[in-house]
Amino acid sequence: MGAGVILAASIPVIDAETGDELSRGIIPPWCVAVQASRRREFPGGEFGLPCVLVIKRLAEGERHDKAKLNDLLRGHGVTL
Repeated sequence: MGAGVILAASIPVIDAETGDELSRGIIPPWCVAVQASRRREFPGGEFGLPCVLVIKRLAEGERHDKAKLNDLLRGHGVTL
């Protein structure tokens, strides 16, 4: 889980590859997840609501290569 991730029972967890909502308030095991927002339109305008974005899945027990993980995060525009 990335720094600054807000996770509560009402926060949607979304798969970055499919856009599907995976759950609310629960990040699946062996995932790399970061804080994000998704646009929603309301009568008063368009707003970004918080969500958690799963950007990578690891095989159970797999250790990630920190350099590759940093490259992945930078590739998605996540600041480190």
